[in-house]
Amino acid sequence: MAKWQIDDSAELYNIRGWGANYFSINDKGNVCVSTGKHNAKIELKEIIDELQIKDVSTPVLLRFSDILADRIEVFHKCFQRAAEEYDYKASNYIIYPIKVNQNRPVLEEIVKHGKQYNIGLEAGSKPELHAILPKTDKPDSLIICNGYKDEDYIELALLALKMGKPIYIVVEKLRELRLIINLSKQLKVDPNIGIRIKLASSGSGKWEASGGDRSKFGLSSGELLEAISMLEEENMLDRFKLIHFHIGSQVTKIRTIKNAIREASHFYVQLRKMGAEIEFVDIGGGLGVDYDGTNTSNQSSVNYTIQEYVNDAVFTMVDASDKHGVPHPNLITESGRSLTAHHSVLIFDVLEQTSVPGWDGDYTVSEEDHELVQQLYDLYVKLNPSNMLESWHDAIQIREEALNLFSLGLFNLTGRALIDRLYWSTAKEVYRMSRELKHPPQELGMLSKQLADKYFCNFSLFQSLPDAWAIDQVFPIIPIHRLDEKPEKSASLQDITCDSDGKIENFIGYGDYAYSLPVHSLNEDDPYYIGVFLVGAYQEILGDLHNLFGDTNAVHISFTKDGSYEIKQIIDAETVSEVLSYVQYDSKKLVRAMEAWVTRSVKDGKISAMEGKEFLSIYRSGLYGTTYLER
Repeated sequence: MAKWQIDDSAELYNIRGWGANYFSINDKGNVCVSTGKHNAKIELKEIIDELQIKDVSTPVLLRFSDILADRIEVFHKCFQRAAEEYDYKASNYIIYPIKVNQNRPVLEEIVKHGKQYNIGLEAGSKPELHAILPKTDKPDSLIICNGYKDEDYIELALLALKMGKPIYIVVEKLRELRLIINLSKQLKVDPNIGIRIKLASSGSGKWEASGGDRSKFGLSSGELLEAISMLEEENMLDRFKLIHFHIGSQVTKIRTIKNAIREASHFYVQLRKMGAEIEFVDIGGGLGVDYDGTNTSNQSSVNYTIQEYVNDAVFTMVDASDKHGVPHPNLITESGRSLTAHHSVLIFDVLEQTSVPGWDGDYTVSEEDHELVQQLYDLYVKLNPSNMLESWHDAIQIREEALNLFSLGLFNLTGRALIDRLYWSTAKEVYRMSRELKHPPQELGMLSKQLADKYFCNFSLFQSLPDAWAIDQVFPIIPIHRLDEKPEKSASLQDITCDSDGKIENFIGYGDYAYSLPVHSLNEDDPYYIGVFLVGAYQEILGDLHNLFGDTNAVHISFTKDGSYEIKQIIDAETVSEVLSYVQYDSKKLVRAMEAWVTRSVKDGKISAMEGKEFLSIYRSGLYGTTYLER
């Protein structure tokens, strides 16, 4: 048998598909990160080892700011190529919707790297507008205000506009337009008004309901005409500067994007002909990420590239404008997922594993054993490819009978343990034999899931990967080291919450590995690290406090000119005390209560004064430690 190669691991985990030239495996079998600007490749394991020295333990979120910079540059170059190819005479504006990841360090990195491209920001709520107003200072860096709005939201935006911020307020409902008109008169400011249009076109994928006639936001055609009449009556039609649409996040098919942009282009043309001097067409978000690397239209992938997406947007707008003799509109994109997903990697350690029981031959079945044990043992030793399916059916029946008898008190615990060991050993052999068949029986397809080991990992699914739980999002998951070794095991990943949903059983890949991840055996003395990739969009901000597991450590890393890396910032994980404060526990009061309890216990002679002091020391220090397990 040929020795396991690095290429075998690359193919097995499809890292060349989803890695997008940012992630690869080096000759030592370690996962590396790089960017388009740097030839150097940094080992993730090397970073983790250095962090351990700095007493920064896993789980940890690694953020690579250079990948953010590269994603912004990729977008800009795609628009440059499209503009040249289709003779596009207007400008494009990249807007980052901060709902994708509102963390201040991430936002600041995007603003910093996007300055030369006039990257702008989008707020979908009043708190988000408060967050972004101090972060933009360039006159060409647009601010788009989406979401439901009250008077305070609109007043804040209008006053910021009056002081020079290039703010565009997008009307989601007709009520908002009346508020904008009235407040702009009171404040004596000319507003920049946008209107979100409810297209008939809808997206594809999990969020396709975001578009179409039944979508949550936007004005229908009739409401749009009513809005135009309202603006004409107020002599403010010239302030109608922008139209916006959004057909959903992670749109999987390019055809649905084409249809939406084509429909929007005719809205633009018609509105220009009606006298509205529209300058911007905001095509919203929706640009997807190829999470599984298959470049298909399944739920976890997309069947197009960024360049194709941009080409279609530019060509459609140029074509419609030229045919009807109207100016080319400035194009705005709000593709936050595609901008941020690749830059973050979650890394956690495996704590322990469990496997299904097996028959190791250390017990001799005799006539003294229960009849069902003898039957199942006889079936196991005579199992072969020709009787495989029949034997499997018999094994299922025997186990069911044994479990029923046990429930009735007619079968002892020793017998049940023997049945379990024989049953699962039979299952393993049946599965092994079925894999050698060209067309294995369909009913055996779930055996890989049932037989997979369970690797218990030091993280919370609900805090760090909420989409994997809530909407079955599949992320690329791969061991970050030992990839020069063949992974002999397959496992599901269990988190450390007490919730049975706290597990990952869907993985990228093909066939047997859809329900389990190929992994290596654990070495008692060496930590085993697993990385979850492409988690920079939505996961941090959507995470919850199930079991009071808080934010993990987060580390910002930059490449250096000499091909190495620099740890720019370490953001400590939330402490137990901080997490408790979110649910209205006061750490000082907790300590005082424990001190009183310990004092009573010492007086009652239940523990010694020294034991009481030690307990209080452990309790106090635990409040200021991380919420995750520490080695």
